[in-house]
Amino acid sequence: MEGKTKYCLCCDEEVPYNVIERHERRELTCQYCGFTLDVEKLWEKKQPRTNSIALIAEDSRFIRTLLKEMLLKKSIVKEVNDSENGLDFVSAYTRLLNEKKRPAFVILDLNMPVMDGLTAARTMRALEKKMSVPNTPIIFFSSIKADDGLKKQMALLAPANYINKGSSPEPEALARRVGFLLNFILEQRQGGSAV
Repeated sequence: MEGKTKYCLCCDEEVPYNVIERHERRELTCQYCGFTLDVEKLWEKKQPRTNSIALIAEDSRFIRTLLKEMLLKKSIVKEVNDSENGLDFVSAYTRLLNEKKRPAFVILDLNMPVMDGLTAARTMRALEKKMSVPNTPIIFFSSIKADDGLKKQMALLAPANYINKGSSPEPEALARRVGFLLNFILEQRQGGSAV
């Protein structure tokens, strides 16, 4: 547990902690005062993430279909909502928020008709702020080069990542890039961090 800390109510600060297993439960206790910081019942099964929806905005029907099928096949999410432009994506995202649902992540292309990916992402963040909900992770999946301007935009839209879909027109090359994208998502979700 080296380097890990938790807030201790008694000490009124972040403190290192001990992990003690007893009576079928794991307790985290303050190393300074012994106060119990957290208790985990070992016999209870961990619930999977409740965010089992992903949203995709991509103008290419082929790429949308490929992403959707692979996300569902690998059981990364249970449902995928796909849009062919940024405006349809924003409408779908707004509907989910109004239904009190939050997607696990969104995948956005940067170049789309009607509304591009960056505008859709900025609109998405404005909706989240207005409705006081946490920011949903964004993965930009595009063939546009990630220059300094895009990197600055991604910092403002955090949590946001970028994966290049490549320039090869070969379906096998695209499938490899999609596989890389899905592995990235799986690593982020299994690591417990935001996508």
